[in-house]
Amino acid sequence: MPQFNINNLECVRHNNILFSDLTFTMKDGDLLQIDGTNGSGKSSLLQICSGLIRPSKGTIEWNNEDIYEYHNSFHKDTLYLGHKNAIKSSLTIKENIQFISALGGVIENQDYTEILNTVGLSDTEELYAGNLSAGQQRRLSLSRLLMTRSKLWLLDEPFNALDKHGKRMVENIIINHCNIGGIVIFTTHQEMEFNQYPLKSIHLGNNNV
Repeated sequence: MPQFNINNLECVRHNNILFSDLTFTMKDGDLLQIDGTNGSGKSSLLQICSGLIRPSKGTIEWNNEDIYEYHNSFHKDTLYLGHKNAIKSSLTIKENIQFISALGGVIENQDYTEILNTVGLSDTEELYAGNLSAGQQRRLSLSRLLMTRSKLWLLDEPFNALDKHGKRMVENIIINHCNIGGIVIFTTHQEMEFNQYPLKSIHLGNNNV
C-alpha cells in the first residue's frame, strides 16, 4: 500500500516561516484539504509535496523512499496541477487535449469526446482555447484528471473559476479517484461537499500549522 509521509516539514520564504513542524501521512483513499489565508503557504506546501521546491527542514517520502533521491519513480506516480491552467490559447480544445495526452503518464487510446463530455465541454473540440471563458479554460485544464494513471494528485485551487455544477463535477472526479485507492491533496478557499466521504484538513496560518 503506497504511503505519502510528511515529516517535520518547515517552509521559509523571504525570511518568514510560513509553517513548521508539519507532519502527516496519507494512505490509499485519503483525501486532504489544505486551507489558510493568502500567503500562509498553501501553494508552497503543494510545490514542496510535488518536489518542485525543497523545504527548509524535514523530509518527504513516497513508499518509504525520499522523493528527492528517487524522484523519477515518484514523479511517475504523481500529478501536480497548479493554479494556472497550463493550456495553449492558440490551439483548439482538441489540440490541447491531444498535447496533454502526449505529455506522458496518461492512458492510451482514450475517448477524448467522452472526456470532454465529462468536464462539460461537449461539441467544442474545434474551438480555440483562447476564446473560452475562464470557467471553460479551467474545465479543459482539469481534463488531465481523467487522463492519468498517477496515484497521488496534488491540486492547487482546482475549483477556481468554476460554477456550482463545475465544482460538483470536480468533486465527483476526486471521489472516484479516492474510491479506487487514489490519494488527493488539494487547496481551496471554498466550502466542500464530498457526500460524506471522509475529508482530512490542515489549516495554515500564524506561522504554524
